[in-house]
Amino acid sequence: MKILIAVPTYETITPDTFKSIYNMDKGYHACAFDFVRGYDCASARNNIARLALETQSDYVLMVDNDMELPPDALLNLLEGENDVCLGYCPRRNAMNLYDGKTCIYRLGEENYNMQYPSVELKALAESGQYKIEVHGGGMACALIKTDVFKRLNYPWFNWVNYSSGDILSEDLYFCELCKHAEIPIYVDTRVGCGHLFRRMQWCV
Repeated sequence: MKILIAVPTYETITPDTFKSIYNMDKGYHACAFDFVRGYDCASARNNIARLALETQSDYVLMVDNDMELPPDALLNLLEGENDVCLGYCPRRNAMNLYDGKTCIYRLGEENYNMQYPSVELKALAESGQYKIEVHGGGMACALIKTDVFKRLNYPWFNWVNYSSGDILSEDLYFCELCKHAEIPIYVDTRVGCGHLFRRMQWCV
């Protein structure tokens, strides 16, 4: 398969992020790497999606510029050939590896207020439950079938400010589009990533 690995960033890519992408087991798949710099995150993700379509890639793997991926992340995410499959990481305000919650939200929760703690996702992986359907989540590490973008209206990613003061981030906006198009979203409990800016290690 043809896979585009891309980093949406208006900054630079941390060396450890690039190293973890470079060292990731890619199997026998044809992988290309690119990054979009100088845009807001929503625009960068939309441009990456366009690039995946233009290059006729089968999948796009989006990786934030401060993530450290486990070596088997890509192969685990590909397993099952889901339309959308997410990795996870502790939130930036976590004080240690298993403190607090992730940006992965439980299925059935409409307002993105019930998050999985990383310790629970780790326990699911240890019990052999690898692919869990979720309501949505952050896209610090997200594998998406390129065909999904053909099934959704543009823009695929958008930052929404509501009059109530609530905010819908660009990645959760994409999850809402998938929800309305009846495209299920999964998290792979084996794909725990570290936030390099918090000097965290993999959650595996």
